[in-house]
This record gives sequence, structure tokens and C-alpha cells, in this order.
Amino acid sequence: MKPFISFENLSFKYSEEEPRWVLENINLTIDDGSFVAVLGHNGSGKSTLAKHLNAILLPTEGKVYVDGIDTCDEEKLFDLRQRVGMVFQNPDNQIVATVVEEDVAFAPENLGVPPAEIRERVDWALEAVSMTEYREAASYHLSGGQKQRIAIAGVLAMKPKCIVLDEPTAMLDPQGRKEVMKTIRELNKNEGITIVMITHYMNEAIMADRVVVMDEGHVILDGDPYEVFSHVDELKSVGLDVPQPTELMYLLKGAGVDIEKTVLTDEECAEVLYNLLEGQR
Repeated sequence: MKPFISFENLSFKYSEEEPRWVLENINLTIDDGSFVAVLGHNGSGKSTLAKHLNAILLPTEGKVYVDGIDTCDEEKLFDLRQRVGMVFQNPDNQIVATVVEEDVAFAPENLGVPPAEIRERVDWALEAVSMTEYREAASYHLSGGQKQRIAIAGVLAMKPKCIVLDEPTAMLDPQGRKEVMKTIRELNKNEGITIVMITHYMNEAIMADRVVVMDEGHVILDGDPYEVFSHVDELKSVGLDVPQPTELMYLLKGAGVDIEKTVLTDEECAEVLYNLLEGQR
């Protein structure tokens, strides 16, 4: 894979008077077509990092490049925002029309896309988020999970190469979170869209190819989910949890049980417990 996003010595503060950097000397690359989850407690800088990806915020120092575009290049702002779509916590803040398909068509209409192509994009975007049957529904009648999928469809209709999701399931119930995460994974795997997702749900982070952990404006861990969640003590020291199966294995290991590998899922946990019990027979 080739790098799609590059953070080069990125530092940021909201005003020169602030004594502390919100982000300090961030160096990261994110590959084209990858799925990256960014974790951190409130105030760690993760949402600030996300807002640099389509020039909502600009670096105080350093550079951010997206698909080769310098985010500080004002002449390329339109091109940049066609490449990177943003989805936020509250879908009500992104839904602008009362009918679902009209809402999905809103962005491409404003981009000057021809009507015939808009029709194709709307159909494709609704199909991609499994919301075609709701195309003529009133958006305000939808559930929270359905609204968030429509917000994602509205971004998809712009045909972005990358979608940045800032805690997209924070306001949803468990069923809504499940629907949205299924959509995100399918967009990444089936459409090859680069996903950068800010989340505080550990069971969502383990679905990513890569997990980046932030604390006080710095990247403190970066790797695949198994590697990152093997650092249980370090994650707990910065106020983060680990997946429940990982926590159980951590406690058993602390009690002297011989457990070698990191466990992330219920299925992996069940397998380890089964093998432990079989070994004691």
C-alpha cells in the first residue's frame, strides 16, 4: 500500500497564548485503503487530529498531506474536501433535507455533478449503506443508527477516497452501533475506502487494521490491535480500558495462569478457557 495521509512534525495549538500544545510533533502515515482507529481519553487530541485531515484545522507547525495535497494550500481546498469526507457524532447535524434521497443528493448537487450522475451516486450510496428501501422516507422518522448511515451515504455520494469518522456511534444504542460498524467495515473491505475512525469503544477499535493511541497530544502506541492491546498496563495508566476478553485474560495471567497470547474477541477467549480446562483434566 502507498501512504494516503502523512503527518509530518505536526504541532497545533488553538492560539499563540496557549502554553500547551494540543498536538505536538506528530509523525504518522496512513496507507491508502487501510482502516485505522484512533483512541484516547477526552482531551488527548484525537478529534483535533481528525480535523486536520480536511483542513477544518490547519497546522501551527509542520505539515499534513492528503493524497499528495498540502492541507494548507488554499487553491487545493476543493480538491481536498472531495477526497476526504467527515462524519460526526450527531447525524442530525449533517442531515439537511427531510427526504432521505434528497439529503444524499445534497452534496453532489452543490459540487455541480450532472443530474444523471447524481441519480447514480445516490442509488449507489444508499445501496452501500443498506438503506435503499428508505429512499423516500422522512429522515426525521429514522432511528439513530439509520440516520448515521444516511449521513455516511451523504458523504459517499461525494465519492471520497477517505472517510473520517469522529466518534460516529457515540450517540447510538447497541443495535445502532452494530449497524454503523457493519457499514464502515464493508465500505473499507468492499469499496477500498480509507477509514480513519475516532472512537472510545474498544470493541470497535479491534475491527480496525491498525490502532493509534493518543495521550496529551502525543502518539504513545501504534500497531495492529493485538500488539496495542497487549500493553494493558500502559493503556490503563492513561485512562483507557481494554476489550473485556483481554481484561479477563489479563486478570487470569495476574493470578498466575499461564496465558501466552493476547486475546481480543469472545471467541478467542472461549477457546483459551476451553484449552485451559481441558489441560487440567
